[in-house]
Amino acid sequence: MLYIFVNGKILDSESPAIKVFDRGMVFGDGLYDVIKLQNGNFIFLEDHIERMKKSAKFFGIKFPYDLEEIYEIGQKLSKMNDLKEGELYLQLTRGVDIIRDHVFEDDYEPTFVEIVQPVRKMNPEIWQVGARVLLHPDLRHNFCEHKTTDLLPNVIAKKYVRSRGAYEALMFRSDEVGKYVTEGASSSYIFFDGEKIIAPKIENILPGITRIKVLWLAKEMDIEIEERRVYIDELLKMKEVILLSTLSRVLPIIKVENFEFKKGEIAKKLDIAFMDLCASHLSVK
Repeated sequence: MLYIFVNGKILDSESPAIKVFDRGMVFGDGLYDVIKLQNGNFIFLEDHIERMKKSAKFFGIKFPYDLEEIYEIGQKLSKMNDLKEGELYLQLTRGVDIIRDHVFEDDYEPTFVEIVQPVRKMNPEIWQVGARVLLHPDLRHNFCEHKTTDLLPNVIAKKYVRSRGAYEALMFRSDEVGKYVTEGASSSYIFFDGEKIIAPKIENILPGITRIKVLWLAKEMDIEIEERRVYIDELLKMKEVILLSTLSRVLPIIKVENFEFKKGEIAKKLDIAFMDLCASHLSVK
């Protein structure tokens, strides 16, 4: 049992809290985010909140709390749940209907949830040995630049790869040229061709916070960055395939399907630099 925050109240996680006609439940009409709790600090909290606010404005969902309030609630929950390492989960929905109806009005009171939970466990050896990913078609909607709660295609992709012993999906769409990489079910990808980092450009994919920070670190290291569509046929030319996420940090990929890649120095250097950046970060200034 965890203590959680729902609409101004702290409850235990087994208490009924979300109403049946909440639009987040019946329509996926909502947003979410996940922030790392490290040594009592919420890493890059401000970046995550600003992104969430932009998405809320885009969809016309009221954003009920400011950065300081979210931070204070999170700190209270982390203490009540006795956690210094973990994950802060935020969820914002448009609110509750009187009856289930696709059409929404403009005067809802939003539903806001805040949870601090233990970090999902990963074998620390994975950063040393690398991981395998599998190709999977990107079956999602056209709002992927926003972190919406409509995650069924992501869930299906993640189940597909985990049931086959792989770590993550490498999702793709198609254009007139061929199949091109979008992102993972819960991650981003970058590639190193031996001279520069190539990152799928932000076109209906999430501008991930870890992605933003890692590309900034790469520029600080004087590594050239190119953002463009990366086609599946190009992958065999890449020296390194690298996965990025809040949980996975900077993770070397050693297999895409059965094609093998070396665990290179770029992923290692970027992961060390990213861990240093996280360690030096203060969640709220």
